[in-house]
Amino acid sequence: MEPIVRTALSELRETSSDAEYVFVNPDTGTRYTDVKKSFSAACREASITDFRFHDLRHTFGTRLADAGVDVVKIKELMGHASIVTTMRYIHATDQGKRGAIIVLSEYRQKHCRKFVTSEKLSSFQPAVSC
Repeated sequence: MEPIVRTALSELRETSSDAEYVFVNPDTGTRYTDVKKSFSAACREASITDFRFHDLRHTFGTRLADAGVDVVKIKELMGHASIVTTMRYIHATDQGKRGAIIVLSEYRQKHCRKFVTSEKLSSFQPAVSC
């Protein structure tokens, strides 16, 4: 659990110490019994369309991958037995792809020879040694 979520939940618990549950269904006055139904209702109220509860798992996996977390750790965090399953939840994003190109560029600048100028072309040195 992210620290910001833990803090928010702790604060909710402290401000409503007499309540048995953190999230109470206003219709029943007790706990929610079906998170998916509650999620759907929240999406309707917020005018969010074409978004399912399960999409949150895809967002979780994709954001971890974009942040550079390796697939084995993502697999463990998502509770999958197989990395094949995890790969279904990790989607390439434009931001992630741009980040990968930046990493490649930084690697090349650090580890590869510079491009040959037209003046040095006559010496037949390769443009890049990697």
